[in-house]
Amino acid sequence: MSLFGPKYKPIVGLDIGTATIRAMELRPSGNQWRLHRWHQALLPPTLLSDGKLKASDEASQFVRNFHKEGKFSTNRIALSVGGPSVICKKIFVDQMTEMELEDQIALEAEEYIPFDIDEVYIDFQIIGDFDDKMAVLLTACKKDFVNDKLEICRQAGLLPLILDLDVFSLANAYVEFDQTPKGKSKKKVFSWKALFSGRKNKPPSEATKTGLVTSSSMPVSKPDAVKSSTDPIIAIVNIGSQNLNTIVLVGGNADYTREVAFGCRSMVNDVMDQTGLTLDEVQNTLHLSPDQADSPQIQEAWQTIILPFEEKLAQQIRQSLDMFQSSRVQRDQVQAVQLTGGGAAIAGIDQRIGQNLGLPVTIFNPSRLLKRTLNAKGPSIDLTTNYTISLGLALRGMSP
Repeated sequence: MSLFGPKYKPIVGLDIGTATIRAMELRPSGNQWRLHRWHQALLPPTLLSDGKLKASDEASQFVRNFHKEGKFSTNRIALSVGGPSVICKKIFVDQMTEMELEDQIALEAEEYIPFDIDEVYIDFQIIGDFDDKMAVLLTACKKDFVNDKLEICRQAGLLPLILDLDVFSLANAYVEFDQTPKGKSKKKVFSWKALFSGRKNKPPSEATKTGLVTSSSMPVSKPDAVKSSTDPIIAIVNIGSQNLNTIVLVGGNADYTREVAFGCRSMVNDVMDQTGLTLDEVQNTLHLSPDQADSPQIQEAWQTIILPFEEKLAQQIRQSLDMFQSSRVQRDQVQAVQLTGGGAAIAGIDQRIGQNLGLPVTIFNPSRLLKRTLNAKGPSIDLTTNYTISLGLALRGMSP
């Protein structure tokens, strides 16, 4: 148990996406993690507005039923937010104390946040010095997006204790489960002090009454001038239903993030319309390679819809990699890409994206590394890439 520390309180990693809700609960088992509970369900379209679960009695009842059906052992949950409503950016400001920065972070943030400053929660973490400047990780999220998720879960009888970012949840899973010798790191040195709950632009006071914090255990990269050129630079890309989350890790530390409104749901809908297949049938089709297509309609869908979607996906990833490189003084390049999320289950997508990018691309599927009780149910191999965010949140059961 020493690997996980002396304290462990189970927490359910609840990932409320734009089309599906997923949850995982883990248990430490020797020097591994064991899958204790898992559950997923499609979100009813009637409860969604612009791809978001809006606060309502019906939404809370749906989440309450979901939690009950999953047979989770605790109502303690870790949530995350992501998508275009979230901004996470490393900025450089004049040298000042943390208290001074607290007083003027809103002014500093206005240059980088494309929303009305009064409509967002803002927080920051000072992460180091760079020449005569100070490097700061700035995070902002639209208030209505945060408030709706918290209200829905509280009305469902759940206790939100942690509010994290989707990209940090991905990175948390990577740090815990990456099996490469250089990338493996159990060192958790970065911790949000009280994100969205300790600043002037904080959520309603009931957030602090429940102990809600967003304390990501992900280390954050120092300014690149002090980083070794031998540090591995890895990009993790989560291909969701409507959003694409990217985080670049330098030596296992978060350095750059980007989230855009681009996902695979529209592609799946187009395949359904063209072939007449159901959603389940399309998903099963995507798990088979193009040369295994058993009908002319499916073969045509691969050529006219699925492969063109992958080309657009590669363009989005390339933009993220280029933007990361431009943010580094030494113009460091990403060395490898790992794909996760529902879109990563498309057969052969890693090979085709890798050819397009000219980089090594692999599938990041940490859920496959979870220990399972003999004969216990668990997500099938084809589904486990969907659970990476939920898994990263469930790991927060470890005491910081």
